[in-house]
Amino acid sequence: MKKLLPIVLLSSLALAGCQTGLANQIQMSKGENTKSYTTMNDPTYGRVHSFEFGSECGNLKRGTKSKYHIGKWDLTDCGSNSVRSELSEKTKYQPKESWYKWNVFLPEDFPIQDGGKLLLGQWHNGECPHVSFTSPGKANGVLYFETMKTWQGDCKDTVRIPFTSIQELRGKWTEFVMFARWSNKDDGIFKIYLNGSLVLDFKGRTITKGKEHSNYLKIGIYQCCNGNNQIKPADAMFTTPQKSKTSLLPK
Repeated sequence: MKKLLPIVLLSSLALAGCQTGLANQIQMSKGENTKSYTTMNDPTYGRVHSFEFGSECGNLKRGTKSKYHIGKWDLTDCGSNSVRSELSEKTKYQPKESWYKWNVFLPEDFPIQDGGKLLLGQWHNGECPHVSFTSPGKANGVLYFETMKTWQGDCKDTVRIPFTSIQELRGKWTEFVMFARWSNKDDGIFKIYLNGSLVLDFKGRTITKGKEHSNYLKIGIYQCCNGNNQIKPADAMFTTPQKSKTSLLPK
């Protein structure tokens, strides 16, 4: 794996949410069970976030179980043979409608895992994502837009729509711009633009019913639920995500 060499390590994660002083940059903090995270200087985007995980499951203890949690509670990521390197949004709520934007760089040798599923961004409720960008190992690199529902005491995917692939994202920066209307009914909307081109125009539920109490963004790389499969080390870079009431598409 070609390593992303860190150049500058910030002394405070508070700086991770205000790199350029823009009012609409999202305030982020290091996620639980994240072992390896730093920042570095990129010649195009300046200060960016560098995420990395190895082959061993995450053994850092989770926070306190939420009263809204309905499924099995694992004390660490090792309970599901998972690894992650993520930042989490500090606020737990989203506007009814909002635009989001960030850029992602995957190295040329970013791996496709043999099992489990990769999450490359998610709007989370504390137990499972309302919306996520995910690539199951069996999908051979296809990246899906996914929504979930509560099901048999846990969470289960309800919609899974392909919109790009790991292979397509490798070796370059890719701009993600999203528009969301958050709703637990069929009037929800979610749009994804990659480098200015519309690749997904979804209409339907964007909030998991029964989990409306919380909705916060997580970025980075999370390889979940790998069973007995050996985890392949991975790393990636993200720019600080932005949020706006008005369009964030290139002009």
